[in-house]
Amino acid sequence: MNEFELGFQHQMNTLNLKRKDVAEALNITMPTLKSKLRNPEKLTVADVRILQDLNFNLNQLMQL
Repeated sequence: MNEFELGFQHQMNTLNLKRKDVAEALNITMPTLKSKLRNPEKLTVADVRILQDLNFNLNQLMQL
């Protein structure tokens, strides 16, 4: 697990979200979510907007 994934997991816990919830919000499968978390450069602008709507602090994650 890379630093981005760890930070993402921490924020999910803080926001009381599960990976399943995030995958459903992004309208992607769990394997696709896992891939995007391992390679955050694969996140699309639409993904970023949805994550922001879910109250993720992406600025903090991108600094990791």
